[in-house]
Amino acid sequence: MRSMFVNRAKNWVAGLAVAAVLLLSASSSSAISFTMAGADGQDVVANDQVSVTVSMDSEGLTGITLLSIGVLFDDTRLSYNQAASSTSSYILYSTSAKNGGAYLSAAATCGGGYPGGGAGCALRVGTTNQVNIDYLAPDLQVGTGATNVGTGNDLLVTLIFDVIAPANPGSAAISISQTAPGNVIGVVGGSVAATLAGSGSVNVVPE
Repeated sequence: MRSMFVNRAKNWVAGLAVAAVLLLSASSSSAISFTMAGADGQDVVANDQVSVTVSMDSEGLTGITLLSIGVLFDDTRLSYNQAASSTSSYILYSTSAKNGGAYLSAAATCGGGYPGGGAGCALRVGTTNQVNIDYLAPDLQVGTGATNVGTGNDLLVTLIFDVIAPANPGSAAISISQTAPGNVIGVVGGSVAATLAGSGSVNVVPE
């Protein structure tokens, strides 16, 4: 089982190539939603920690092959703590006859899938202010089926940020994005747009 996920992690780059092809036939309809919670304007001081969760509602969408959603943050006031963060190793597991055994697995950049996954997603290479939440399906030709139709959200990640002592205390924004570098939501035969909700901030104040 472990070797299966190691091989899948190695295929993440190939998955992104498939995503580029999928984008060529992009659809403008919204069929999936992401919600961020935790950045609710509370006052924090240096050495505090801020916990943010990102959840996904597939809204019944099937055939999802991969997704990458960005979390952007103010790196002049916050520092991402990957070691303290966590990722669901898989989501949207389906046991239906049509999609038996299909699911989305956390990519290697997000700690990998079951049973060895669960570590926090990494910063996007070359950045200090962008965490990409990356998942992909074992079978990029078929994709996963949805099991949470009309029932709410599946937790993707819990991200932890350390509050640093900035030269200019103030509001520190945290937001989710589908348009930051590397972000994509691919489905069989195309791609989909997403509804994003819950962008917010914390207020870094002097101690």
